[in-house]
Amino acid sequence: MTIAPPLVLLRRFAFTLLWIVGPAWGGTSVSQWGITWTFSEDRPTGQFINGDWWVIGPVTVTQISPASSPLGGSMVNPVPGQPQGLYFDNPFAAPPYNGALNVGMNLPLTLLGGSSLYSTINNPDTWIQGPNQEKTWFKETAVLTVLDKAPSPGSFRPPWAGSNKTIKPNWNLSRLNFAVLRSLAPPVPANVPDQTWLEDATQRPLLEMNFNWPNSNWKSSWAENKPGGYPRRTYGREIAHISSGAGLLLQTNLSNASKQKLLIHMCQWGIDVSGLIRLGMQWQPNGGHNLGRMMPLFLAANVLNDAEMLEQVKRSNGPFQEYFTHYFILQEDIDRPRAPGSNAAPYTQSMLGIPEWSSGGRFEQSQASSNFIGDVGYRFINGAPNCGAIGTVLLMGKGHQLEHEAFIRYIAERYYPKLKGNAAGVLPIYGDDITLFNRDMWDHYITEDAIPPSNPVAPVSRPDPLLLK
Repeated sequence: MTIAPPLVLLRRFAFTLLWIVGPAWGGTSVSQWGITWTFSEDRPTGQFINGDWWVIGPVTVTQISPASSPLGGSMVNPVPGQPQGLYFDNPFAAPPYNGALNVGMNLPLTLLGGSSLYSTINNPDTWIQGPNQEKTWFKETAVLTVLDKAPSPGSFRPPWAGSNKTIKPNWNLSRLNFAVLRSLAPPVPANVPDQTWLEDATQRPLLEMNFNWPNSNWKSSWAENKPGGYPRRTYGREIAHISSGAGLLLQTNLSNASKQKLLIHMCQWGIDVSGLIRLGMQWQPNGGHNLGRMMPLFLAANVLNDAEMLEQVKRSNGPFQEYFTHYFILQEDIDRPRAPGSNAAPYTQSMLGIPEWSSGGRFEQSQASSNFIGDVGYRFINGAPNCGAIGTVLLMGKGHQLEHEAFIRYIAERYYPKLKGNAAGVLPIYGDDITLFNRDMWDHYITEDAIPPSNPVAPVSRPDPLLLK
């Protein structure tokens, strides 16, 4: 397939061209998502292919608007799990707040190349009760990247986390390989997700700071009155519905031109996930909080043909909630008693060797039992969006890349067949049900040949090497 040069594509697709035509000399400030960074003098600035801003350092930031406060600060090169200067609300902030890291409180600030200035806007409606209550601390977040030199036209932004701002040659619009995606006609056009909504929901940077359930608090929520709830990714179930819905939509017969904007957003998200993994980030299993980060990494790894990302996608390297929660039932799982008061029925002997799920992994089975349909809560919060993730992986013929047969077979052999009859909703409407579009794509295009062959069950389990205890 012949792909037009990037400049031609972008003109044809009516994409904003500012960030691919070179630096804009004479910039004393740049703004994004309601946040403005002001410099002491004119500096060369420009935008990455996803729209995020860069500036050539050294640069002195004299003002950040809205002004930083302990409830909405700015920080240079955040690292998950480490002290932070973005939010203070003791005892809820985790990782702990360190006022010295809130650089927005001590301007002017001079930054050298190799820096990401992550700025936030406090959410004044946090914790207000009611039908539209918000459970996150920030209304908006945005990233300004300081580089030593201008990036190549069409470049993706390097990860916001940490101090490594290397931009790989393949992180570029010109390297997007649309050929790895499918071009399948949607079986029921009325069930196709709202593409514009998905493009909006995947565009902003996703702040990841905690390994477990408090990570949800770090997400920004915006456009409160937008139909379908908050398109900004907050809770893991919604994050997973969005990322898996995007993955499936990219397998349809939309033109490459129509796919490009959403694909750019997903690849940028995947680059950020990759950078987080380098720094030791873990999306530990806990209910529905940390779902949805595997899919953007998987897509970016394949579309950008990135060797490092392809390694990170593997079960042995990918610290994702989806990976931790799926396993084959062993004899010790059958023998393990349930916690006092648990209504989960123990596994039966006939279940030895079948693929299974539990909200906290195999050693926490309060949400997993032999009574599959009767289970409540998190089995369904996890299962519905995971059908979209595994559906995307199978449609692309890349199941082997995950090296996680239990995850694939649980969805393909147990969850989807049992629950597809409950399918309901079209994104941006989502919940605990498999979406109608998800069901359509599975039933029309995924065959038994796509499911990996069975592996013998290991006689004993081992402590998960990726999961912090």
